Amino acid sequence: MSLNVVLAEDSALMRDGLVGVLTRFGHKVLAAVGDADALIGAVREHDPDIVVTDVRMPPDNTDDGLRAAVALRDEHPTL
Repeated sequence: MSLNVVLAEDSALMRDGLVGVLTRFGHKVLAAVGDADALIGAVREHDPDIVVTDVRMPPDNTDDGLRAAVALRDEHPTL
């Protein structure tokens, strides 16, 4: 089963590695972003099946990725 994925990771090296792993296993990465604000925008733009996100991300480097995921889940209950 192939999934459409939006990936959020603030480390460029880790982000590129994760994109490689996901695509190698047949998934389509619709967007790979580096902060929580971009994550929210990418999900709204691409309507993915799943989000893979880092918890600690810019802009505050606290739990921004987690808060974005919770907000996105409220907007998109099947995400």
